[in-house]
Amino acid sequence: MVERSPHRPPRCTGLVGPTTLDLLALPPRLVLRDLRAVRVVAPGGAVVEFRAPDVRGYVLDRRGLDRWLLERAAEAGAEVWSPATAVGLSGRRLHTTGGAVEFGVLVAADGAASAVRRWVGLPSPGELLVGVQAEVEAPGAEDRVEVHLGSRVAPGGFAWVVPAGEGVVRVGLLTVAGREAFPLLDRFVASRFAGRRVLRREGGLIPIGPPATTSAGRALVVGDAAGQVKPLSGGGLLFGAIAARIAGEVAAGGADALPAYEARWRAELGEEIAFGLQGRRAFFLADRELDRIVLALDRPAVHRLVAAAGDIDRPSRLVRALLSHPSAWGALFPVVRAVGGWVARERGGGLSTAPPRR
Repeated sequence: MVERSPHRPPRCTGLVGPTTLDLLALPPRLVLRDLRAVRVVAPGGAVVEFRAPDVRGYVLDRRGLDRWLLERAAEAGAEVWSPATAVGLSGRRLHTTGGAVEFGVLVAADGAASAVRRWVGLPSPGELLVGVQAEVEAPGAEDRVEVHLGSRVAPGGFAWVVPAGEGVVRVGLLTVAGREAFPLLDRFVASRFAGRRVLRREGGLIPIGPPATTSAGRALVVGDAAGQVKPLSGGGLLFGAIAARIAGEVAAGGADALPAYEARWRAELGEEIAFGLQGRRAFFLADRELDRIVLALDRPAVHRLVAAAGDIDRPSRLVRALLSHPSAWGALFPVVRAVGGWVARERGGGLSTAPPRR
């Protein structure tokens, strides 16, 4: 196991659902917050808050998670080279700053701009967005996440406020604006948390839309390198963990078993990724359309359904629940009209995993 930056602060919000905790069997000490509510703020200032009676999400200690995963790998028998960086590939030999290593199967989890993906000739993800985040000294709602929409806040994406450690919030945004991402973040922090001290800032690329293929020869890519990310939120912990387990099981069978990787992870994640890609169209709507959608969602029937069926890991389940309740159709129509024909595709099958055109 070659780990490049064991001490670099993670560029991740650490917001996950119960499925991630169960899948990784995370110890309770890595959970900073339990979450039960989300507040959505429209471009025009309208606010709708959805609250569940039980915990629906968790905020993790991301540095602690990385350390714990490295420890688990070593305890399980992996030889960990850290810090070490992969610098080249020749045949069945990976060249690193710690020396060269022979491999039977190479599993590459080296991020959105994966070098291994390039070395073996695999295509890139459909779209690369920029995610930036600051940790700010400020009191946060104990069990609530904020989502802020609008072209002035985060073009082609959204901004968030997530409570983390005591007296600290994680404030960030996902956008297509490229180099304008940090100025947008600074402006949002100054508006939402005027006078509060910024502890640190981080940024990176977030892949949206998996490439056509994620394995070649004796190598396969996983996680951000494979675009295994939730298109609506940019979150990659759960999908990456699911695909990593599949990658490990396939790799254990040797190079001849690698073709099974593609089919298995797409069977597990493909439908939810396709739904998210379709839903991402909503982020490119005019601000007035987003205002109408947020206002339309603020109905008792929708609040009840979100409380019952809201799922941070599988948002398509909530939409299916809304479709099955005529009392919520009035709120759903503006969303369906905005994002295109997802409902028709859902009923007819054949969701596309191509990224949205802009």
